[in-house]
Amino acid sequence: MRKKNWASVVLSVFLGILLLGSVANSGTGQDLPRTQPGKPWRVAYVESGEFVNYASTLYALANGFAELGWLNTQGLPYAKGQKESREMWHWLARNGSENIEFVADAYYSLEQMGPEARTEVAGKLIQRLNEQQDIDLVLVMGTQAGQLLANDQHTVPMMVFSSSNALQAGIVQSVNDSGRDHVWAHMEPARYQRQIEIFHDLFGFKKLGMVYEDSTEGRVYAALEDVEKVAAERGFAITRVHVKDKQNDREKHRQEMREAYTRLAGEGVDAVYCSLYIDRDVTELAEQFAPLYNNKIPVFAQMGAAEVKNGALLSVYRADFVAFGKFAAQTAARIFQGEKPRYLPQVFENTPSIVLNLEVAGKIGYHPPFEVFLVTDEIYQTIERTK
Repeated sequence: MRKKNWASVVLSVFLGILLLGSVANSGTGQDLPRTQPGKPWRVAYVESGEFVNYASTLYALANGFAELGWLNTQGLPYAKGQKESREMWHWLARNGSENIEFVADAYYSLEQMGPEARTEVAGKLIQRLNEQQDIDLVLVMGTQAGQLLANDQHTVPMMVFSSSNALQAGIVQSVNDSGRDHVWAHMEPARYQRQIEIFHDLFGFKKLGMVYEDSTEGRVYAALEDVEKVAAERGFAITRVHVKDKQNDREKHRQEMREAYTRLAGEGVDAVYCSLYIDRDVTELAEQFAPLYNNKIPVFAQMGAAEVKNGALLSVYRADFVAFGKFAAQTAARIFQGEKPRYLPQVFENTPSIVLNLEVAGKIGYHPPFEVFLVTDEIYQTIERTK
């Protein structure tokens, strides 16, 4: 398998991010009035379910407001890697300020809900927005929640975060224009395409394996359009195995994922792109990847460190949410001041972090060059094993 010098590849990645991405800057926010007459700005929260990126984003956004002087986040309950956001929200509701209020009863989660239940929750929130008119901004986490709320049934400003691809999901009209005055969504248009390019630069694979749900939502989560674009440009094939997501049956899903990776190994793939699955428990990845290890097949993790810690070989992901939190808070401040979300910058490309698992490298016979230790941000010596 062809392998390039890691350091040169990583350098090209960083340069590519600087060239492809536009790191938007909304100013410091210090020149903006901190309150509206007589009351704080009131915020609601909707998430597609429990997910580490949603909690990380809420934490970063709260600290972004603290940077503006609008909030004191000392004591905010958060630990890196946590998935749950409800406790954080209740803390914020109790510790708001004259500037901003995180409304206690305006927290909505679609965790483990079927389509009908999700639609019902979204409908009740939209009714509240239209009738009570007690919310100034809705923070939306994830593709599902964004799809349910980015519509013309209300006009309350909303900011969509951590959508796999808000454009492909139909949440926004384009990278730079949401298509609706009250809608804004964070965009990282080059994120997944760059991941695949890096992976291919490193291993020069001819046949890439993928496991995903064959639905509109599943294809968005898997970044399939980006993968297919790079495949067409670079001439590698994609071998696909479809497994249903969100079954609410962990054991069935676990078994199907094991069978899927066994099938990929048997079909001669020489690399695997491990994409997002809502039902996945990352602590089970090493078991699922066993047939890939046995066949010396490298696995690139779409989502980041948690997957590498638990069995993927490597990933390139956003580890530092601080700069993004400032950007998001400044954007929210401009919305509070009356600017329409549609006309504010949506693109923010953060500097990528690279993470590698050395035990996995040993299992597949991959020997990273010395340069990897100079350019990798996180290195795990072993696979995390639960007790």
